[in-house]
Amino acid sequence: MQHRAMPSGPSGTVVPQRALGAVPAVLALLVVSVLGGLLLATPAVATPAVTDPAAANPAAANPAPVAPAQGSQWYHAVLGLAQAQAVSEGAGTVVAVIDGGVDAGHPKLQGQVLPGAGVGPGAAVDGWRDDDPDGHGTAMAGLIAGRNDNGRPEVRGIAPAARILPISTGAEADSAEVARGIHRAVDLGADVINLSLGSAGAATPDEREAVAYAFAHDVVVVASAGNVETGDSEINSPANIPGVVAVTGSTARGDFWRGSSRGARAAIAAPAPGIRAPVPTRVSPDGLDTGAGTSNSAAIVSGVVALIRSAWPDLDAPNVIKRLIYTARDAGPPGRDVEFGFGIVDPAAALTKAVPVVAANPLLATPTRWGRAGQAPAGADAAQAGSGSADGSGG
Repeated sequence: MQHRAMPSGPSGTVVPQRALGAVPAVLALLVVSVLGGLLLATPAVATPAVTDPAAANPAAANPAPVAPAQGSQWYHAVLGLAQAQAVSEGAGTVVAVIDGGVDAGHPKLQGQVLPGAGVGPGAAVDGWRDDDPDGHGTAMAGLIAGRNDNGRPEVRGIAPAARILPISTGAEADSAEVARGIHRAVDLGADVINLSLGSAGAATPDEREAVAYAFAHDVVVVASAGNVETGDSEINSPANIPGVVAVTGSTARGDFWRGSSRGARAAIAAPAPGIRAPVPTRVSPDGLDTGAGTSNSAAIVSGVVALIRSAWPDLDAPNVIKRLIYTARDAGPPGRDVEFGFGIVDPAAALTKAVPVVAANPLLATPTRWGRAGQAPAGADAAQAGSGSADGSGG
């Protein structure tokens, strides 16, 4: 199984999967849609004693000082990013970006990038070079943790105090390299793994094993659902692996982005089109480019996960995911649906709202609409979605 690259821009359309050989640069487009709909909390779920992140972690109320940002992009306003960043900026968290590498010298990423690893032929051994033709890895890193005090202020990360761990697959990638990349990210200390990439069909055994390895080490795995320009309408792998936060795309008006794949495994949605991000100057002379895709959506959600993990350092990965999906803003049909999942990500609510405690990853269960057996997400084919029960995720 090969992963596909984007031919135009950091988050443009993907090219169809080729039958033989690896497709250029792992990049492009899958993003998991896990937007919070009306998730029902089961009576067995307890409410945490501490519901204020500042009380649980006083440092969350006083994030590391960062120069104030001027200007904004549409998705900053829609997501209420300023309110969220007043609580957390992601300090102390590490987000692995498995992609074509990251241009660590970009002004938006200077000082933000840790030494990483290369898992593909010819990849930079530390991940500090973006080999993707479109600078996709740099764009994703910038959306997650780009500085707000260097360069154009409206181009900044969701979690500017987080650090990026680049795991490079080089200019091309296949599923085996992605699986190795997940292992390396876990071993190098990632708290979150961003997979703005994917391919059609079921995940390979290697990918499933790697994701299980991440879960066993308390790492949150976020992946893009995929883009329909490829001809694929269903959520791609590895986003379709149970337990992965599969991210779909949303628009400025809160509608479903029609370029996004959809399916019963959709977990949450996030902005996809018209997003400006940093890229190497070989891609764009001013070091910036604008694109659309669920790659963007996944990177945004990974940034929000970093905010949560920083503000709530004692939460394990299952409860970080619960907080993410429980607080999502319902969109589309009431409850979980195949386009928005549980709803559109809401960073400020994810950081401050009281959320039930769970004992296991709420996305491991067979997708259901209301957390009851037999009710598939709205718009899902019942035979495809199955009839398993969810574990009380709600919002």
